[in-house]
Amino acid sequence: MSVKLGTAGNFAILSKAGVSTVPSSAITGDVGVSPIAQGALTGFSKSLHSTGTFATSSQVTGNMYAADLSIPTPAKLTAAISDMQLAYDDAAGRVDPDHINFNTGALGGTTPAPGLYKFSTGVGFTDNCILTGTADDTWIFQIAGASPKY
Repeated sequence: MSVKLGTAGNFAILSKAGVSTVPSSAITGDVGVSPIAQGALTGFSKSLHSTGTFATSSQVTGNMYAADLSIPTPAKLTAAISDMQLAYDDAAGRVDPDHINFNTGALGGTTPAPGLYKFSTGVGFTDNCILTGTADDTWIFQIAGASPKY
């Protein structure tokens, strides 16, 4: 059931639209945005590395990448975004869900088992949702509706 992430798997967060945070968030792993510039990484206190290929932040245990940083970063991000799209298409095309409208979309306070979850409505969080498993476990959330405001 695994989804092949390719080079997108090198990122904890990878986005085509931007990443926003508020202190004191803590992200473990690399963060990347493309085809947009590093201005799309908002809420982080960033410091550009001397190579110009990545930035760092006290809120990120890892590096931060954007399409406007020095070579080879733009090519690295283009490949990762392409791999992300392939992985998305694979996950979105999965059928035969293990769970339909799990907990009526209220995921806060739950610990979902690995599997394919399909929602005909939005999902929301009033508390943590904990995904616990092994490196071989996969969770796919197919969400048709807009997420409610909690």
